Amino acid sequence: MPPESPLVRVLFVCTGNTCRSPLAAAALVAELGEDAARVEVSSAGTAAGSGQPASALSCDVAAGDGLDVSGHRSRRASSSVVKSADFVFVMEPLHRLAVEALGASRERVHLLSEYPAPGDPGMPVSDPFGASREAYEECWRRIRHHVRRLTPAVRQALNARNAS
Repeated sequence: MPPESPLVRVLFVCTGNTCRSPLAAAALVAELGEDAARVEVSSAGTAAGSGQPASALSCDVAAGDGLDVSGHRSRRASSSVVKSADFVFVMEPLHRLAVEALGASRERVHLLSEYPAPGDPGMPVSDPFGASREAYEECWRRIRHHVRRLTPAVRQALNARNAS
C-alpha cells in the first residue's frame, strides 16, 4: 500500500512552465514506472503565469512517445514549492539563481544537463517556445536523454527513504 505522502519530491523549473519543465516532469514519471506513485513530480516556471496549458507542440512531441501533458497548467515557482523539493532540476543557470533566491537549498538545485556529474553539458535544454516543430523535437530528445540519466539518483533517494 503506497504511503500517504510521497517519499521524494522532484521539481523541474523552466521559464514559462509551458514547454520544458512539464515535458521533463512527464518524462520522469514515465521513466519511474511503478515507482512514480511514491514520487511527487511537478514543475514550475520562474516567470510563469498561472493556469496556462502546455504549448501545443509540447503536447504533440510528448504524445509521439505516448505521454499526455494536455492536462498540465502552469504555475510560478514559489518559496514553498522550491523549499519542499528534494531535487530541483533547472533548465538554465539563471533558473538556478531564481530558485536559490526563493530559498531552495543549493545542494538540491541541479542544472538538468549537468546532473549527475559530470553530466552532459554539451547538450543544454534550450527554450523552444515560439520555435519550429524541429526545435521542440530536439528539446524533447534532450530532455528524455537527461531524465534517463537522473532517474537512478531519484530511485536511490526513494529506496533510501523507503528503508528508513
